[in-house]
Amino acid sequence: MKIQKPQYEIWMQNPGELGIYQQIERAGRVCYKSENNTTEDSAKPFVGRMIEHEHYAMLEHGTVYLTCNHGELPLYASNKFSHVNTIDGKDYITTNLRVMAENKTLEDLKYRADFEKGKHELRITVHFTTQIAITREYNRHRANSMAEQSTRYCNYTKNKFGSEISINLPTWVKGDLETNDEKFVELCEDVANEETNDWTPIDAWLFANQAAEFAYMKLIAMGCKPQEARVILPLDTNTELVHTAFVSDWKHFFDLRALGTTGAPHPDAKILAEPLYEEFKERGYID
Repeated sequence: MKIQKPQYEIWMQNPGELGIYQQIERAGRVCYKSENNTTEDSAKPFVGRMIEHEHYAMLEHGTVYLTCNHGELPLYASNKFSHVNTIDGKDYITTNLRVMAENKTLEDLKYRADFEKGKHELRITVHFTTQIAITREYNRHRANSMAEQSTRYCNYTKNKFGSEISINLPTWVKGDLETNDEKFVELCEDVANEETNDWTPIDAWLFANQAAEFAYMKLIAMGCKPQEARVILPLDTNTELVHTAFVSDWKHFFDLRALGTTGAPHPDAKILAEPLYEEFKERGYID
């Protein structure tokens, strides 16, 4: 069992039309942990397959900025997933590739433009490494576009996961942690001998997680599929989550998960949301 610490990274979209496809591929490959399949020319075919099979969700992570004469592209003014600012007779549109694919308007990419601060509304992508328990809270922000590592398809017995379960460290668990087989055997013997009175909360936490890892590996070895074995994974199992959202929606995220304007945020949500909020301010995304 491996212990990982929570972290985040802002993913800036590369420029140009290719950058749209690359951002979609980068987010989409998180779901199956297939980043190793990325090549210099894999992004556009990756997106093409999604469009062909009408798997549109990942297309939301590809932000598209358009500039046109006012009223020339009326779709986006009435589309709730797009923002339009009209300035001096021009429409500055921020949308995403899913909107265009579903509405059969991919030809509008000819109006693609570079982001102009103060004219287009910015969309930002953030990659989180955290617990499954916390992604359940983050994913309540349904205005955001989401991609999360799938416990249904990811097989943690495989080499790309180190053939082990990764646990994301909760804020309340502190100090040096022993996660080796000898420690697990010792804890199991304590349980068998009913000698757990001197356990610490961390001992109980370690035992539960290591027992879950053992059971998961055993189920896979006995022929269960990952979607069957995953039911015993603990809520602090490490996962990766990608959110893409308008800056205005990120402000709402920070209100709830960093600033606590409507109640105290969960500590394991705040530990990422608070420094992310500060970085947004430093970068000038928000005041």
